[in-house]
Amino acid sequence: MKGNSNVRASRGNALLRIVSAALALSFFAAGAAASEKPFGLGETLTFAIEYGFIRAGTAELRVSRGEREDEWVLSSRAWTNSFFDHFFKVRDEVRSTVDANTLESLRFEKRLQEGKFRDTEIVVYDRERDLAVYADGKEIPLLPGARDILASFYSLRRQRLRIGEQVPLVYHSSKKNWSIHVDVGAVETVKVPAGTFRCFVIEPNLKSVGVFRQTGRLRIWITADERRMPVKLESKVVFGAFEAVLTEYQ
Repeated sequence: MKGNSNVRASRGNALLRIVSAALALSFFAAGAAASEKPFGLGETLTFAIEYGFIRAGTAELRVSRGEREDEWVLSSRAWTNSFFDHFFKVRDEVRSTVDANTLESLRFEKRLQEGKFRDTEIVVYDRERDLAVYADGKEIPLLPGARDILASFYSLRRQRLRIGEQVPLVYHSSKKNWSIHVDVGAVETVKVPAGTFRCFVIEPNLKSVGVFRQTGRLRIWITADERRMPVKLESKVVFGAFEAVLTEYQ
């Protein structure tokens, strides 16, 4: 019984990572952001999470105004539908408060509900001292250019991509600084519920990153235009494959 419980937890965690982490973690920020602003306040991207022919849940990315005029809040929500709730209920929310101009992380909040598992993390980014300060008082030095996962995602969209690039990423998560790279592949035309888009195929190298260490290949399709908007991701894991496809955007 314990083995079956571990399998169920692994499956649930894989869904979570694809909904919450993959959409954010898989995108990157390399160096300073460009001057382009392909997104703005009020932008909302909605994704269907599919396991084979079954719709397992929904994910949403949103840009909203912060408490201060010079701050934005980048948020990610993920939830399983009523059918999957019976097997492994997911209700996750991640919020990143950033400088509206540079997209540097100022505050990061993560609240996860995955089956019986609960996790909360709050991080304040002390930019004057280059430290990530946690709620328990722990202070972690930040590597140059390190952002939280959502800030990294939106920083990517201010940059131009080129076929054949291998782009490095440094981001901060769970009291650690992570270094990976992302391969920019060919351009493909992708049809999703929200429409048909010409996209770069991006593949992050996640072999050294936590839960992704042995979960297989992850690919993301991001539009090859001024919006650099994610429209699809595909993750092959040990028990099958998940997809997230864009259903609505505004």
